[in-house]
Amino acid sequence: MKRRKFLQLTGLTAAGTMLSSCGKGAEKLIPFLIPPDDGSIPGVVNYFASACRQCPAGCGTLVQVAEGRAKKIEGNPLHPVNQGRLCARGQAALQDLYHPDRIRQPMKRTGAKRSGAFAPISWAEGMKILVEQLKGLKDQGRADQLLLVTPRLQGSLHELFRTFMTAYGSPRRLSYEFLSTECDEQAGLAVYGRSDLPDYDIEHTQYLLSFGADFLETYLSPVRYGNAFGKMRQARPTIRGRFTYAGPRLSMTAASADRWLPVKTGQEGILALGMAKLILDEGLYNRQAVQAMGGDPEEWKARLSGYDLQQVAEATGLKPKEIASTAREFATIRPSLAMAGDAAAFQTNGRDAVEAIHFLNLLAGNVGKPGGVLFRPESSAPEEQSGFADLVSAIDAMQSQKIGLALVYLCNPVYSIPKSTRFQEAFLKVPFVVSFSSIMDDTSRYADLILPDHSDLESWGDVIPRAGIRSSVTGVMQPVVRPIYDTRPVPDLILTASQALGGKMREALPYKNYLEMLKESVQKKLNAPSGPAFERIWVGILQKGGIFGPEQVAAPRKISGTFSPAPVRPPRFQGDEETYPLYLAVFPSPSLYDGREAHLPWLQELPDPMTTAVWGSWVEIHPKTAASLGIQQGDLVQVESPQGAIRVPAVIFPAIRPDLVAVPMGQGHQGMGRYASNIGANPLALLAPIMDEENRLPAWGATRVRLTRISDQGNLTVMGHPEGSYRGELMEI
Repeated sequence: MKRRKFLQLTGLTAAGTMLSSCGKGAEKLIPFLIPPDDGSIPGVVNYFASACRQCPAGCGTLVQVAEGRAKKIEGNPLHPVNQGRLCARGQAALQDLYHPDRIRQPMKRTGAKRSGAFAPISWAEGMKILVEQLKGLKDQGRADQLLLVTPRLQGSLHELFRTFMTAYGSPRRLSYEFLSTECDEQAGLAVYGRSDLPDYDIEHTQYLLSFGADFLETYLSPVRYGNAFGKMRQARPTIRGRFTYAGPRLSMTAASADRWLPVKTGQEGILALGMAKLILDEGLYNRQAVQAMGGDPEEWKARLSGYDLQQVAEATGLKPKEIASTAREFATIRPSLAMAGDAAAFQTNGRDAVEAIHFLNLLAGNVGKPGGVLFRPESSAPEEQSGFADLVSAIDAMQSQKIGLALVYLCNPVYSIPKSTRFQEAFLKVPFVVSFSSIMDDTSRYADLILPDHSDLESWGDVIPRAGIRSSVTGVMQPVVRPIYDTRPVPDLILTASQALGGKMREALPYKNYLEMLKESVQKKLNAPSGPAFERIWVGILQKGGIFGPEQVAAPRKISGTFSPAPVRPPRFQGDEETYPLYLAVFPSPSLYDGREAHLPWLQELPDPMTTAVWGSWVEIHPKTAASLGIQQGDLVQVESPQGAIRVPAVIFPAIRPDLVAVPMGQGHQGMGRYASNIGANPLALLAPIMDEENRLPAWGATRVRLTRISDQGNLTVMGHPEGSYRGELMEI
C-alpha cells in the first residue's frame, strides 16, 4: 500500500470514530445549489488588498475572503513598509470583525455614567441626538466648547476632521497618544532640521546601537525593521552586522543583540555623550562629514569636558571597558547607526538624551547615507498631533466646565491616559459625550450616546505610515465584506451631521459620502484626470493596495555645525528613594501594544516572548531584589507608587537591573468585552504626572515604586500552565 493511500484510509477511520462518538448522528454536507445572494461564489477564494490600523506603522494587508467571509489576513508583498510580512496584531484584526461583543447598533445611556446601562435606539434617533447636541451648542454661541478626541490622524481622515472643527468654530481638537513621538520630533528638528521621523536604514548598516528602541516589537515600524534586521544579519554573504543594545531591561530586541549594556534608568543620554567624548578625544569621528557640516570638534570637546569615561561609568552603572569598546566599535565599523527609543525619551531629560544619541550619528557621518539616518524628500502628509501641553489644557478646560460636548473616535483615553493627570475626573464633568467605539471600552462607559463605527475590514480609508519609509506611501483601506451589524462608518456620520447643520458646515463638506472625499483626495495627490480615466486608476490602486511612490532619499534641510551637544540634565523621579527604592518601567506589550488590542483573544493567548506569560499582567523583578523581599515566582505582589497601587503576579526575571521593576501595558480594562474586562492591572495608574518643564514633554518613565508581597496566590499564567489550556477552551472566535 502506498503512503498516500494509507494516510487517506487512516484519516477516514479517525473521522468515522469521531462522528460515531458524537451525541447526534452523522449529518450530510449539502453544497450550495443556489449561490448566496451576497454575490459570493461557493468555493472561490478572493484576496483584497487593504491597509492595517492596528498600530501607527501602516502596513499593507491582503485579506482572504471566501463565501462572503473574511478568513485570514496576511501581508501585502507590494507594500513598501512590510513587503508581504505581517505581525500577530495585524493578523488578529480578523477577530475585531467577528468579535462577539461588538456593539451592533446605536445605544443611548439609561443609567448613571460608568454604569454600563444602555438601551438600543435607531440610527434616525441617534443622528437626531447628535445633530441636536451640535446645533444646540452652536446656537448658544458655545461652538468653542466642542472637544474632539482622536489619535494622531493623517490623510483624508485628518482633513475631514480638521475641516469639520474649523467650520464648526472649535479649536479644541485633542489628538494625543500615550506612546507619543513628540520628543523624537523635537529632537530631530534640533539636530537634523526635520521634525518628521526618519527611516533608520538597519538593512545596510554594519553596526547598530539601540538606546532602548525595541524595533523588533513595538517601536515605530516593527515589521519593516524586523525584516531589515534579518537582512542586516544574514543577507550579505561576507558581512554580519553587529548589534549593541543599551537599556535597563532585556527586551526581545535586546535579546537579539551581541552586547547588552544595562544602563541605569534615565542615564542613556549621559552614556551617549560619554561615548561621543571618547570618539572626539581619540579622533575616531568622520572628519569629512564633520568638516562638510561646518562642525567644530574642539568646541565639542570643550562642551563635553564633564563626561570622562570614569564619571560616565559611575553615572550609568556600566564598566568603563564596555563603554569604551562600544564607542570605538560604533566609530570605526562603518556605516553605523544609533537609535533612540521610548526608554530614553520618556524621562525628564528625554529630549537631551535623544539629541545626544542623534549627535552620535552626526559624528559617524551617516546622515543621508546608506546604513544611516535617511529622510524622504518631502515631509509626510499634514497631520495633527497634540502635545502633552495640549492634553493638560484640555483637562483644565473640562475641569472648569468649558467643554459642553465631547466626541471620541478611534481611541480609549479613559484607559490610556494616566489617572495622575486627572483626565478621568475631568471627563466626568463633560455634560454630553458621544463615543464612536465599536466595542464597550473604558471610555464608552462614560458616554451618553454610542454610534458604533464599522470595523476596519468593513471601511474605506487611507493609511499613511508614520515612519520607516523613504518614499511617498499611502495605503488604501477598502471594505472586504459587507457590514455584519447595523453600524455606520464614522466619516459618513460626520458628513451627514455637517449637511444637517447647514450653512458653512454644508459648504465646507459638500460630499455625499466619505468614499467620494477619499477618491478626491487620491486624485489630487496624483494630479490625475477626473471621470472614467480616474476610475481606471482607482481600480488599479485598489488592486495594489495603495499609492506607492519610488524610493527616494534626501539630506536633511539643515545639517550644520550650529548644533552643539548640550549637557544632559540629571533625571528627576517622583517618590523619594528611601520610601520608593525601585525605578518603574512600563513598556508596550509585544502583543497588546498600548492596550488597544486587548479585546482580541488570539493576542491574549500569545505568550510574551521573554516570560511566556499569557492572559494577564505581571511584574518583572530581578532575583536579588526578589530574594531580599521574600518574593518567589508567581507570588501576588503589590506595586505601589506615590500615585497608586496595583496587584500583579511576580516573574523572577534575571535580565533586568536590580534597581528596576517592569510591568507591561495593555491589561486592566474596565470594559473592552469578555476577553479583556477585569483581566490584569493597568500600570498607567502608577505613573506620575511629572514632565520635562523646559520642553513641555511627558516623563512617563520618571516614577519610583516599592514592592510588597501579598500572598503566594498570584495566579500567574504562563505557556503550558493548566490555566492557559483552560483559557484556550473559552475561545469563541
